[in-house]
Amino acid sequence: MSKLKNWLQRLLGPVLTVFAIAIAIVVGGFAFTDFPQKLGLVAASEEAGHEGHDHSEGGHDDHSGHDHGEGGHDDHEGHDHGHEGHDESNSIELSAQARANLKLTTQAVSVGQFNEYIEVPAAVADWPGRTHVAITSPLTGVINAINVSRGELLKSGRPLFTLRLTHQDLVETQEQFLASLGELDVEKREITRLTSLADTGAVAGKTLLTREYERDKLMANLGAAKQSMLLHGLTESQVQRIEQTRELIREVTIFAPTLHADRSLHHDSLHESSTQWPSAKSQPQSLTVSASAKFASMQPPPTAHPAHIDAEFLVTQLDVSRGESVQAGQKLGQLSDYSQILIEGHAYQRDGLALQKASQDGAMLQAVIESREGKPELIEGLKIVYIGNEVDRVSRALPFYVSLTNEIERSEEIGGQQYVSWRYKPGQRLQVRVPVAGFDNAIVVPKEAVAEEGPERFVFVENNEHFDRVAVEVLASDSISVAIKNDGQVWPGQSIAVSGAHQLQMALKNKSGGAIDPHAGHNH
Repeated sequence: MSKLKNWLQRLLGPVLTVFAIAIAIVVGGFAFTDFPQKLGLVAASEEAGHEGHDHSEGGHDDHSGHDHGEGGHDDHEGHDHGHEGHDESNSIELSAQARANLKLTTQAVSVGQFNEYIEVPAAVADWPGRTHVAITSPLTGVINAINVSRGELLKSGRPLFTLRLTHQDLVETQEQFLASLGELDVEKREITRLTSLADTGAVAGKTLLTREYERDKLMANLGAAKQSMLLHGLTESQVQRIEQTRELIREVTIFAPTLHADRSLHHDSLHESSTQWPSAKSQPQSLTVSASAKFASMQPPPTAHPAHIDAEFLVTQLDVSRGESVQAGQKLGQLSDYSQILIEGHAYQRDGLALQKASQDGAMLQAVIESREGKPELIEGLKIVYIGNEVDRVSRALPFYVSLTNEIERSEEIGGQQYVSWRYKPGQRLQVRVPVAGFDNAIVVPKEAVAEEGPERFVFVENNEHFDRVAVEVLASDSISVAIKNDGQVWPGQSIAVSGAHQLQMALKNKSGGAIDPHAGHNH
C-alpha cells in the first residue's frame, strides 16, 4: 500500500500540469481565434451577459456613454435615418410646436462693425422752458366756465376758460374809451360844420384849427385806452366790438396760446394792434409819425412778425373751479407739449471725456427701455443737447441731456374730447448707451443668440429641421449685442437662432444624457 501511495503522489504532479496546459489551450483558443464566432458562442454569451442585471433602479446600459459619431460601435449601423451632415451629439431637431413654445427666431449672419458703448443710468425729463405753458388769469374776475378736461389734447386757439370781469381798472378803461369815442364823434361833426363856414369866411380859421387839435388829443387818448385794454387781456376783435356796439365787455374767454416758430407765445397787443387812427388831414398825422420815429430811433428796431406753428397741448393741470374768484396773474391751469422732451443722464466723472467726444463728433447715442415682454426696447439716433456744468455733490454724477422725439401710443375720443397717452413719459427710467470705440470684420448677433457653458460659447446654426451647435470665439459683448470672431466657424449668410439659445443648449444637454431605458422599472 505504501508503494501505491507513493506512486500516486508522484503521478499527481504531472496530471495537474497536463490539466493546466489543457485549460490554457482552451482559453487561448477562445481569446485569440475565431472559433467562438464560428460556433456561435459569443452571441450567446453577450445575451447571457444581460442576465442577472437589475434594471429597476437605473441599471447599467451597455450603450450609455458611447459616442457613435466617432468610430464607436453602433448597433444601428447601416440604417439610414435621414440625418446626413449632422453630428448627433451637437445637433437637435425641433418640431414646429417646439419652435413656437420657445418663440424661436432666426436671422442671416452678416459681417459688420461692432461699436462698444458705456451704459449710463438716465430718466425721461421735461424740457425746461419748453414743455409746460402756464395759463394765468389776465384780469380779476370769477370763473364762469371751464371748457376743457384734464388729460385732453387740444390745439392752439381752443377756448379754455370763461371769466366774468370784476376788474375795476378794466371797467374804468372801457368807460373812458366809450366816453372818448362819444367826444370824438362830437368833434368830427363840429369840424365838418366849421369847415363849411370857414370856406365862406364866416368863422376864423383859428377856431377850426383848435377843434382839430382837440380831435387829435381824443384820438391819442383812444389809442392809449386801446393799448391798455389789449394789455389787460382783451383781443383786437373785442376792442373793435366795443367801438362798434358801444357796449362794455362783461366776459372774457381765455384761449389756448398760439406759438411762434421760436416757441414764444403770441399776444395780440404785441403783434396785431394798430396804433394809428383815421385823421381828417394827413399833415397832423405825418407830424405825429415823425415825432414817434424820432423817439423810436433810440430803441431797438422792431422784429419781424414770427410765423405761427401748429401746436397741440395736453391739459396736465386745472387749478380752479367754476365760481371761484381769481386775481389778475393767478394760475388757472397748465398745458404741456410732450412732442419733444429730454433724457437726463447721470454719468460718472470718469465718463466726462467720452461724453465730450461724443458731443463734438455728433455721435449717435442709444437708449434702452425695459419692456413688459422682457426684450429691451432700443431707441437709436439720439444726440446730446448739452452737458451739465456742475457735478452733483451727493451722487458725484455729471448730468447730460439728450433730445428725444416723442409719439402718441394711444388715443381715444370720449364725448367729442380727445384723450391721449404719450409713449415716453417724464420719470421713466432707462439706460443711455454712449459709443466709445469700435472695430470692423466682426459677426454681430444679439446677446440671446449665444449660449454659455463654462468657458465655451456656442451659437446654433439652422440646418433644415435641425439646429447644429457651433463653438465660437467672442471678441466683445455688452447688454444687447455680442461680437463673434469671423474665423470661419460661422459663415455669412447662414441662418442662426437669435433667441432661445440657452434653452437649446439645455435641451441638447438633456438629449446627450441618453434615451430612456426600455427596461427601466423591471427587475430581472
